[in-house]
Amino acid sequence: MTKRFGNDTPLLWVTSLCLLLLSALTQAAVEARLDRTQLALGDIVTLTISSDGSNDLKQIDLTPLEQNFEVLGQSSSSNMQIINGAMSRSVTLRLDITPKRQGNLQIPPLQAGSDLTQAIRVEVGPPVVATSGDSTLNFRAEVDQQTVYVQGQLHLTVTIERAINLDDLNVSELNIENAYVHTLEQQTFQRTIAGKPWIIHELRYAIFPERSGTLIIPSLRLSGREIVGGGGLFSRSRSGRLLTRNTEPLTIEVKPIPYNYPSDAPWLVAEQITLADSLDAVTDITAGQALTRTITLSGQGVQGVQLPPVPQNLPAQLKTYPDQPVIRDQESRDNLQGERIESTAIIASTPGPIILPEIRVVFWNSKTNTLDAAILPSRTLQVLPRADQEPAGERPRDAFVMAPPPTRDQALNETLSLEDPPTLAPNNTQVWQWISAALACLWVITLAWALATRKQSSNTPREPKVSVADNPLQSAITAARNNDAGSCIQHLHSLANTLSQTQPGLRLEGLGKSVNSSELEQAIQRLLETQYSASPQVWKGSELAQLLREQRQALQKLHQSGQSTDPLALYPT
Repeated sequence: MTKRFGNDTPLLWVTSLCLLLLSALTQAAVEARLDRTQLALGDIVTLTISSDGSNDLKQIDLTPLEQNFEVLGQSSSSNMQIINGAMSRSVTLRLDITPKRQGNLQIPPLQAGSDLTQAIRVEVGPPVVATSGDSTLNFRAEVDQQTVYVQGQLHLTVTIERAINLDDLNVSELNIENAYVHTLEQQTFQRTIAGKPWIIHELRYAIFPERSGTLIIPSLRLSGREIVGGGGLFSRSRSGRLLTRNTEPLTIEVKPIPYNYPSDAPWLVAEQITLADSLDAVTDITAGQALTRTITLSGQGVQGVQLPPVPQNLPAQLKTYPDQPVIRDQESRDNLQGERIESTAIIASTPGPIILPEIRVVFWNSKTNTLDAAILPSRTLQVLPRADQEPAGERPRDAFVMAPPPTRDQALNETLSLEDPPTLAPNNTQVWQWISAALACLWVITLAWALATRKQSSNTPREPKVSVADNPLQSAITAARNNDAGSCIQHLHSLANTLSQTQPGLRLEGLGKSVNSSELEQAIQRLLETQYSASPQVWKGSELAQLLREQRQALQKLHQSGQSTDPLALYPT
């Protein structure tokens, strides 16, 4: 056997190595997660270890973990899925642990088969002391700072500590005048206070004051009914007394915009602002081809709607077609992150270098209490000449000159060679007579069915159907309300084409003049300038939508003056 495969030994080594690499790529690493990384001595947290099923997590070595943490309990679960014929399996191990001491601790890497989990850093503070004399139910509200700038982020943490079982637990809604309130992630965990186990509920809010001066966070109310156990083994639990608690009102000082903030920049206060450009790895573009540039403006401790438009100031030799910005918020346990994503299609017509200017977004840093800025440095793009679609030299003449027609003798010879010798056709006259009779019967039956269907449909009343495609005016009004310039122009073109049946030569630019409305004419002109401008502009279509609604009857009369049966679909909605 060894001699037989001796010449293929290098091939076997290469194949084995490829299989090992493939198995290493397909095998998922073991992952460890902790629900919280900031703890108090006595807190109980859950360490979750998950795998793709290739490792036996029940045999994992927990000895390194037990040096700084005590394992209170563990549970495991498995899950199997079959998607498009592919089966996947996952195994999860959950460990309830509590720290043994204070300080900056670390959950060490744990060995699971041939894989290691990643290390997790944990900050453990002093034990929490109960603040209420009740010693069974505590309810308090705390803020992270006593002063905040207008439109800045303020964190409010509402904590419920209970050592008893409660039913119908309810917290009143947080309503603050002259402020926007955003609910962050909520969390429930266990904590040991004075040797007694407690259940902790934390409610977190992000508050953005809208006016400077004094901000008052009102008192919140907690209510719940205590659950009392029965007297026997098979006795059911019953509801006991109703417990209520109230938090103290909080007063916050809201500072105005600093005097040294630039007056020509929109006010923006955040913990951090970053800019990202999709063209960072692009150095060359081709003339005449569209290239999409996407700039992402992100902010920590700020809403997405607070982020201003990105000032790009692209060169005039570039044709630009901006898209509608995407604004969104991403929340975490401790913060709110806003994003503004702006995409612009740019086209360079002439070869040569093009300098994209620097982008600077000024903001007030709430952490350092100083003026700061997020900057994208200027960069140069090299515009390459457009590649020719066809070779520069003369093309072969034979590819374009048709061959001369064949002579009479050549055509006669080709025809005689392709024809078969004449044969006598069989007499199929009777067969064709039967086929003709069958087709005639089918024709008579079809005609009778069509007449009956037409008579029935004519007796049934029909309601007029007006679709969006048949209603160009209403579609244009809806697009203007949504600030969709492209769709609004498209529907106004359809409206002008419909009206041109009675007003020959009517175009989109003349809609306002056709109804003697200079305001409508100017609004349409501003729409066209915004859509086809070289620099990105934000268009607000509320004015145009109002003018189109006001001129609805005039446009309808303009169409009905020539023909009243053609549906213009100018009906109000």
